[in-house]
Amino acid sequence: MKDLQTLISGIEYKLRVLIEQKKKLEEYALGLGEEINKKDRIVLEQSQKINKLEEQIKIYKLGESINNKRSDITEVKLKINELVRRIDKCVGLIKKNEQY
Repeated sequence: MKDLQTLISGIEYKLRVLIEQKKKLEEYALGLGEEINKKDRIVLEQSQKINKLEEQIKIYKLGESINNKRSDITEVKLKINELVRRIDKCVGLIKKNEQY
């Protein structure tokens, strides 16, 4: 009978230890869950920042392309003006030769 009582006491002790370990693991798991939620929020915030920066980059590139087109347009206008002057000179020379 004493052996049975000792065996039961040993089982009760081991059960209490297991219950205590279970509580600690549950607390640890809860802490990990909170940490995961915190990391998820950080990831979401960073993703939003990345999207915002990507939009700003698109706007910047669009602005740059517009500026480049303007400079290209200016160069084209200058070349056209130069060609018109050369044509005018040629027409002037042709008219001058026709007079003779």
